[in-house]
Amino acid sequence: MAASARSTSSGVFRMLGVRRTAEGWRCGTEVAVQPLMRRQNPASLIILSAAALLGFAATTRAVARRQTGEADSEAREGLQSLRTEVVDQGARGAGPIGKEWLHAPVSGVLSLLLWTRGAGGVQACVPLLASCTSELLNRLVEARLHIRAVPPGHPEKGKPSYPSGHAMETTAVALASAYALSRERLISAPAAFAVAAVLSVVSSAGRLFLDRHWLSDAVGGTLLGLSTAAACAAVYESSAT
Repeated sequence: MAASARSTSSGVFRMLGVRRTAEGWRCGTEVAVQPLMRRQNPASLIILSAAALLGFAATTRAVARRQTGEADSEAREGLQSLRTEVVDQGARGAGPIGKEWLHAPVSGVLSLLLWTRGAGGVQACVPLLASCTSELLNRLVEARLHIRAVPPGHPEKGKPSYPSGHAMETTAVALASAYALSRERLISAPAAFAVAAVLSVVSSAGRLFLDRHWLSDAVGGTLLGLSTAAACAAVYESSAT
């Protein structure tokens, strides 16, 4: 009986320890995520947007001066060595993610959802704003930045390579949508930003595996997309009541 009692009490203490650990982990997670759920200062978001834009400018300068050539070539060789039929199918399947004909209607649906769930007019339009802005930016830089040719595997040899439109548009729309959805409490911040990050990486990686862009193209596109998303988030916060 004594042994049984000791065993039972030991099991109870272990259960209490597990519960305390789980409770501590849950509380710690909530504390870590909470800043993403609260209202952010629009000025801090503008600073983030400017910092990402400066990063894009620095990357652009390095690409124009051919300072990324060696790293880009090494990255390309490594990625191309990993290509298989399955990888190619996955990369081709990820292609539409960064296209305006997909993210524009999706962002429209998200904006409608935000509006029907009580978001203000401007706040609700943030996903659609990111979609339209990123598409316009992509057309602008594609027309102006003819600083490098596409990789050898690209079917359109005369097309400018830098930056990656897929990386830019996917990052901008995904992050801006994640911000608005999490601020309106329609989805948790960890889930929203995790999905946004996955979409950005998958979209960029698909273009790299298919030999459509150099690595620095994806870096530049991601930075410009981040700048756009942060600016859209600043618009959201500036319009919040």
